[in-house]
Amino acid sequence: MDNPQSATDLSTRVAELEGRLRILEREYQTERHELRAAYQEIQTLTALQDVALALVSTLDPGPLLKRIVSAAMELLEAQGSSLMMLLGNSGELVFQVADGEVSQQLVGRHLRVGQGISGWVAQTGEAALVNDVQHDPRFSPESDASTGFRTESLLCVPMQFQGRLLGVLTVVNKAGPTAFEQKDLKWLKALAALAAVAIEHARLYHRLREERDRVLVAQEELRKKLARDLHDGPTQLVANMVMQASFVKKLLEQEPGQVPAELDQLAQLGQQAVHEMRTMLFDLRPLVLETQGLAGALELFIERHRPGGGPQIHLHVDETMGRYDAHLESIVFSIVEEAVNNALKHAQAQHIWVRAGQKGDMLAVDVEDDGEGFNLGSVLQAYDQRRSFGLVNMRERAELIGGQLTIVSAVGQGTTVTLRVPAVATSPKEGWPEWLEEERAEEREVAS
Repeated sequence: MDNPQSATDLSTRVAELEGRLRILEREYQTERHELRAAYQEIQTLTALQDVALALVSTLDPGPLLKRIVSAAMELLEAQGSSLMMLLGNSGELVFQVADGEVSQQLVGRHLRVGQGISGWVAQTGEAALVNDVQHDPRFSPESDASTGFRTESLLCVPMQFQGRLLGVLTVVNKAGPTAFEQKDLKWLKALAALAAVAIEHARLYHRLREERDRVLVAQEELRKKLARDLHDGPTQLVANMVMQASFVKKLLEQEPGQVPAELDQLAQLGQQAVHEMRTMLFDLRPLVLETQGLAGALELFIERHRPGGGPQIHLHVDETMGRYDAHLESIVFSIVEEAVNNALKHAQAQHIWVRAGQKGDMLAVDVEDDGEGFNLGSVLQAYDQRRSFGLVNMRERAELIGGQLTIVSAVGQGTTVTLRVPAVATSPKEGWPEWLEEERAEEREVAS
């Protein structure tokens, strides 16, 4: 006969083993779930890495934005995705790219910052995870009403670069039975950060290309101007000198008494040719900027343009001016040079005033004339057709050194160009190389 105590002990032991098996089963399922989640995260990270590589290798804005939107749909397993860009300071977002069922109906539409969930994200800079969109008080139903698409859930994150809003990235309607989760929001934020960097890099690349094109245009204009100036100036003078020399040669045989006067005229032509060529060299590279700074360069520049029958040029350099960063001095000088040359060529002025000085921590430079003036808006609008970039270039140069350039002009009231630049002082350079001192002496000689 079996021992009742043994049977009881065996049942207890079996129950304990069953309990331990159930615990092990739960631990196994937990570990399995965690492993599956880790595997999914690894897959998402790998996909995100692939997206990052694709984004950094794409500099064309169109394909870049499309790649961002398609990547968002794939990573988040969503039915649709859109990317809205902020339109400057207008306070509006525009659907730049969309993917999904009604994508083509959305592209090009505008949305005010603060309008709808996406506008709220743009306004606050905070991300939104909404799994019951239709009952969210921020939801704006206009897009759904016009497209026939029903938005059930969405994730929306801001795209920011160095704290500056570029746009918002949105995915809608999670595919499958599950809803959007916090981990989905984490991945969309990571993608938006990558996208913002890629978009900004693409913008910078295209700005550099535009700037390169501007530089090429400016170089071509300078080359043509140099060719015209050489042809109309020194080349003509040298040709006259050759003719004058031939004439003097004949006078030696026929009327020797007139030779001294003709030689004086020949010498005068030679001096004029030398002056014009040195003036052109000065315009190409004013070495006095390196030796005497901005004040000295302005004085020499004005001195070169005073001879002749043109308008009177008045220069006032305040004693507060010192030496500044070489790059700053070079750009400020080029702006003054452009402004004065414009006044000489187009203003029909009697007087031109150039004033420069330091006011607080700002370098202030004004170029004013009492000439005919012009309609600034009309001139700027005509630049694309005329392929002339003088005024635009002055403003862009000022922006390069953190400055602000304003132009005030009206027909019959003259023109005033005002430049304000943060002053970056530097100590005067000592121990100039011998070759630079020689060129400095030559510039002084030319000025005299």
